[in-house]
Amino acid sequence: MNFIFNEIVEYLMNKLVNKFKIKLGAKIILIFMTVVILISSSSSLISLFVDDNIDSKIDDISSKKIEIIWEDSQFMPRHEECIDDSNGQDLPEYGIGYEPSISITSNGNMFITAHKDLRWGGESNPFFPVLGGEPGPWYACQSGQQTSWDYWASWLWASFDNGTTWVHGDGFEPTPGNSFTANYIAGGSECLGDEGDISVDSEDNVYYLDTTLEDNWWHILSSNGTEYDTVTCQRMNTMAADDRPWVAAQGEGIIHYLGNSGVSPLECTGDVGRYWYYHSEDAGLTFTQCYAVPGGWSTIASQKHGPYVYIAQEDADTASGSIVIRISDDYGRGTGLTDGSWADPKDVGERKGNCPEGYPVVNTNEIGTVAVVWSDCPNGGTGAWEMRLALSYDYGLNWTTWDITHMNGIHMYPFVSISDDNTLAIAFYGIDFDDDELEGDYAEGEKWYAYAAAIKEPKEGDLWNFKIIDPEPLHIVTAYEEIEGDTHALHDFFETVISEDGSWMGIAYQVNIGIHPFEENEEQRYIKFVKGKLLI
Repeated sequence: MNFIFNEIVEYLMNKLVNKFKIKLGAKIILIFMTVVILISSSSSLISLFVDDNIDSKIDDISSKKIEIIWEDSQFMPRHEECIDDSNGQDLPEYGIGYEPSISITSNGNMFITAHKDLRWGGESNPFFPVLGGEPGPWYACQSGQQTSWDYWASWLWASFDNGTTWVHGDGFEPTPGNSFTANYIAGGSECLGDEGDISVDSEDNVYYLDTTLEDNWWHILSSNGTEYDTVTCQRMNTMAADDRPWVAAQGEGIIHYLGNSGVSPLECTGDVGRYWYYHSEDAGLTFTQCYAVPGGWSTIASQKHGPYVYIAQEDADTASGSIVIRISDDYGRGTGLTDGSWADPKDVGERKGNCPEGYPVVNTNEIGTVAVVWSDCPNGGTGAWEMRLALSYDYGLNWTTWDITHMNGIHMYPFVSISDDNTLAIAFYGIDFDDDELEGDYAEGEKWYAYAAAIKEPKEGDLWNFKIIDPEPLHIVTAYEEIEGDTHALHDFFETVISEDGSWMGIAYQVNIGIHPFEENEEQRYIKFVKGKLLI
């Protein structure tokens, strides 16, 4: 009963605060008034503040919310032989990176990749006119060369004990030396890369794509990701340029690759689009080509065993508009000269103001549940953001969409995971404008945190009880960031997973600690992991 009472208070508070934009100074009085109303008033008086179906709302709150017990977080490690106390890191034993991706196999093995720091591969680099520094190669695992790299490929960490400990993936050993001597015949960590993505098919083969911007390398690890199977650096040979890669795997060796080409060339159907879709049915040996997906920023997800594939995207590279979903019910087949099995895009929600960072994120499960989550910025990039969820329980045929904004503040990079028992977990990077006495909203000293919550079989209007997952702030807003309106300190995204049995979830995320030795107004970026037990 105590739990339900507290939840009712929270529900009423959120309704009033969100509707009337009540600030911190009035909240104490509001809490007192709310408690008095709950104790002394009839249900008809309460209904002045909330929906008429308050009884069903209470039932939903008490039965669906899932408490999450978070373990201590962990930093991702460097190879012991590559640790250099003089390379400028505050924490030299841990990996420097950002924008982490995470995937999980059926037995709970997990894999994390992250964008390497291209300006921290030594004092020199081959792209010095753009990146700064001195002309010359990058360095890896080389004492005295001021490098944060262990090897040429982007980071690949692995856990084989459900997240208790982390090591480097099989085939990703140190490559001491300079980048001009990288051995591309050897594969694995010798394949020079920039950033990647990971997915797992129904046979528990792990597919790791690492982009070079000009093209991509494929790495395949079989047996729940324990054995590296790619003999040499396996080039993908894409038609368009490649920036942020998104990968989805399904069935036995079916791979979907969605690549950000930036400015798209004309493709075979006559369309142009920021993202190009590539399809493989032979575990990445060959891919279909020449198919753009018209619209703005996009992500992709597929069932592992079933035939459905989904692309969520902004309808256009515009300041406002809608979020759309593209659906294939036949493994994404048939693209090239036609749209193949991909249906026309379906509108699932509005965009009232493009946020300076982030993507609409889609995910799905084996029983037809599909979710899309995104941030909206009607008040500009440094004003209060909103967060929306679109949800379908019938393979994308019908949708409900609602506002799941948690607080007066920033909700950046929301990510959704779905278990096969329809537990949805959503996480985001956030700043609460009302949790301190700082003047203004996006101000120097504001603290970024990672938030997460989970609900079993959510329905429209359900409240998400978002909580901070790590008591240490991920980043603290600087004077420069306040002046410039720069919200990019945590870069472009992070990801979550849920275990096969739905009993726990994992999050890979970024934290900034210390000043970057080579970039002005930038920080040292580290990757962490945290595991949470889902009390269903």
